[in-house]
Amino acid sequence: MPSADAIRQNVTDAFLRFMTRREFDLAERLYHPDYVNHEAVSERSRGPQGALATVEWLHNCFGDLRYEVERIIVEGDMAAAYVTMRGTHEGGLPPGLPATHKPFSVKHVHLIRCADDGRALEHWAVRDDLGLAMQAGLLPSPG
Repeated sequence: MPSADAIRQNVTDAFLRFMTRREFDLAERLYHPDYVNHEAVSERSRGPQGALATVEWLHNCFGDLRYEVERIIVEGDMAAAYVTMRGTHEGGLPPGLPATHKPFSVKHVHLIRCADDGRALEHWAVRDDLGLAMQAGLLPSPG
């Protein structure tokens, strides 16, 4: 089992380098071949290629997409990452709605189970999709 520091570094690299800066050469180092993203549709849910496809899709939907890591907690083979996701809505989500080009900033909690070699094996997330939709102008603001 890798150290908590090694897992924390891999998770940090996944958000800051792979997902934000699109350093796709890191895919094989960060994602296990048996990786499953339980939050993604089936064609983007498995292995390093699924992780690549998810990042490309997110960058197509959201311009200037970036993540800020607020905190990562590691216990055994599990990491919990509290992050801020920022960007602008560029369309594609929800399907059929035009881009609003409005900015958003939302908090997420991502849970990542790691393999014995420290690579991500499973992923779940708790996201503020409602906050994103409201900030991006996809839903009316309350009151």
